[in-house]
Amino acid sequence: MTVTAACGTSGATSAFVSDRPTASPTSAHTFKPEVTKPTVSQAPLPAPTHVKWAIDHSDQPGRHIFELHYDGSAMGFRVVDDAGRLVIVLPIAGSGIFGPETCMAVAKTGTDTATWVGVDEATYEDLLVHAASYRVEVETIGHGTVTLPLVDTGCRRS
Repeated sequence: MTVTAACGTSGATSAFVSDRPTASPTSAHTFKPEVTKPTVSQAPLPAPTHVKWAIDHSDQPGRHIFELHYDGSAMGFRVVDDAGRLVIVLPIAGSGIFGPETCMAVAKTGTDTATWVGVDEATYEDLLVHAASYRVEVETIGHGTVTLPLVDTGCRRS
C-alpha cells in the first residue's frame, strides 16, 4: 500500500492516495440474514412485592455495603429519590461471603434473596437521612419495571 500526503505552508492542499481499489456498487444484492437460532422468550417470573435495605461493614476504609433484600425475581434495581433522580444502581450480585453476624444473614426473611453494592461514606450518610423517601425501580423478568417503596430493615453493621 502506498500512502502519499503533502502538507506545508505553500498553500497546497493535502492529498491522500492509496493503491487499494475503492469499492463501487456493482449489483443491487441485498443480504438476508439466516436465522441460525430461533428466538426464545423467557416466561415471566414472579415480580418482587417488597424491597428492604440494610447496611453492612466493608473491609475497605470509608466504604459500606448497601444491601437490598427482596422476594420474587429481578434483573436489576434503581434506587431513586422522591423527585425520580437516580441515587444508586444495583445489578444482581454475584457471590459474596457474609457471616452469620452480618445484615446479609440477619435481615433475610422467608424466601427473600439479596443483592448488594459498595457505597462511599457520603452515600451512606445520605441513605441514613433520606432512605425513607426513596423508591426502588425494579427491572422484572417479564413484567417490565415495577416501583416499590424502599423499606428499612433497621439492620446496620458498619
